[in-house]
Order: sequence, then C-alpha cells, then structure tokens
Amino acid sequence: MKSKFQGDSENETELRNQNIKTKRLMKELNQVQSSIGDVETNNLLKRYDQEVYARIISNLDAELWSKKDEIEQTRIKTKELGNQKKWLDWIERYHDKIGVVESFSDEDKKDYLIGIIDKIEVRLDKDTNDHHLKIKFNMGLVDDGVVYQNPDKKSGGYTVVEGVSEKDLVIPYEERRGRKRKNTTDLHHSTVTDLARLRG
Repeated sequence: MKSKFQGDSENETELRNQNIKTKRLMKELNQVQSSIGDVETNNLLKRYDQEVYARIISNLDAELWSKKDEIEQTRIKTKELGNQKKWLDWIERYHDKIGVVESFSDEDKKDYLIGIIDKIEVRLDKDTNDHHLKIKFNMGLVDDGVVYQNPDKKSGGYTVVEGVSEKDLVIPYEERRGRKRKNTTDLHHSTVTDLARLRG
C-alpha cells in the first residue's frame, strides 16, 4: 500500500496546485474584463483613434478567450484529480477484498460498484424484451491483465495488457423473469441492475 499513499500525497499536492492556479486565473480574467470595460468606455468618449481601439480590443479579446480556455482546462484537470482521489480511496478499501464481493453487505456492494462504475446506459430491445446494458467503468478494467514472457517462470518478466473502460451486457427477458442460467454473464446481473436503479 506504500504506492497508494504516495499516490494520495501526489494527488493532494496536485489538487492544491490546481486550486491555486484556478484562483490566479480567475483574478487575471477579472482584470482582463475590467480592462475591456475601460477601453470600451474610453472609446465611447472618443478618446481613441479607431485603428488603435481596434488593435487594443482585439488583443484583449484574444487574452480573454485564452484565460477562459486555461480556466476550463484547469477545471477538467481538477475533476480528473478528484476522480483519481476517489479511485485511490476505493483501492485502499477494497484492494484485498476483490474476490469476496458476494459476501459484502448490500451497502458495501453499492459502495464497491459506485467506486468502479461511472454510469450504466440501459436500452430495451422491443422485439425481444431483452435489456441491453452499456457499463462504463472509471478505469480500463475490462480484459486487463498481465502476460508473462515465460508462464513457467513468472520472475522472467511480463507485459501489462491495458483493459477497456466499457462493457456491453445483455440481460435476456427469460432471465429477468426468474429463470436461472448456469453461465449468465461476467457480472452478477442483480447487483448491476440494483446500481442502475440506484443511480437513476
């Protein structure tokens, strides 16, 4: 768990830096907007040559959009760091419990799923009455893993296989009516549909 705590510390430092940057950019944005107001006022009072006015306002407009873009990029980065913090907290809580999810309480199951799932899109096939789910995970968890260079000698090194962050799933109409099948899906459909209902 050492790496987790290192990650936590780096995440918090980066979040703090982004918040400081946001405050600075907002102050600079206000200054640019104030300057634009002053220029427009002076222009109305005929204090500028029109060529000079056009050049000044063009430069200020460019600076205004630049600041707005920087603020938006900072907002996105801050959101990503917030999601990363949630992911690190989730790893700390569940890293040694991945294989025993079925023994969790209902509340812990919800917390576990919310930690790894971003959202679930549900579509009804009107021809078959099957439910088609698109599960979007917070990380590339589907089909990830490692490939050992020598399966008989795992110390010989390995290659990390990046997973994908989406999984399509079909819940047949018959299954929803209560008929159990031996090999249904990769995810236990009852907990998935519980989450879908929970998250609207």
